[in-house]
Amino acid sequence: MRTILLGLLLLAGTKIWFQEHAYRTAMADAVVEAYRQRAIEVCRRGAMKRAGSIRDDGTSAWGPASPAEAVIGDPDVNVAIWDTQNPLWRQRFRDPHLILTGSSAGGPRCAYDVRDGGATITAAAP
Repeated sequence: MRTILLGLLLLAGTKIWFQEHAYRTAMADAVVEAYRQRAIEVCRRGAMKRAGSIRDDGTSAWGPASPAEAVIGDPDVNVAIWDTQNPLWRQRFRDPHLILTGSSAGGPRCAYDVRDGGATITAAAP
């Protein structure tokens, strides 16, 4: 009887894990597809402002084929999880972001904030 009960618990746990995994994967793919073009435009514009000219200083690093990942919070913002009074806490731990990585290894990385529509650019991926 214990074997049957353990088997049913294992099946129920596997079912819940699979449903959660499928839901998260589908939602991440939907966010990437919905916001990819806007994120690329904002990241390119930010890279041009950061460079100070219209030279090719990372503006072509992000394109339709560049890898993108939907995450909750910008990992580049330095805020402790217990510092809830910090004005950047929401950006670090709550807002959805689309992370675009440059086409070259160690290239620039852009975190597009889906909620605010802004982007932060870092020189290299960690």
